[in-house]
Amino acid sequence: MNVEEVQSAVATVINRVLTDSGRPAKTIQPDDTLTGTLGLDSLDLAVLVVGLEQSLGVDPFRTGAQPVRSVEELVELYRSALAAKDGA
Repeated sequence: MNVEEVQSAVATVINRVLTDSGRPAKTIQPDDTLTGTLGLDSLDLAVLVVGLEQSLGVDPFRTGAQPVRSVEELVELYRSALAAKDGA
């Protein structure tokens, strides 16, 4: 899966989290911060990780990934996890 596909999946899941909690969808930018710009709280982040696991088939946080702050960092984390999974 290439970076654009991972970016699209991340943006889709973030917007699902936002709209499911009654907030408007946003145009997601790489430099958006999860808890700052996007306003996600701890429950939103948990739902986001579950949604990304369902969408992408990996959960890098189960294997000890460090917390991320921005959408760009999140995309890179999942892209790397997918590459590792495909290489395994």
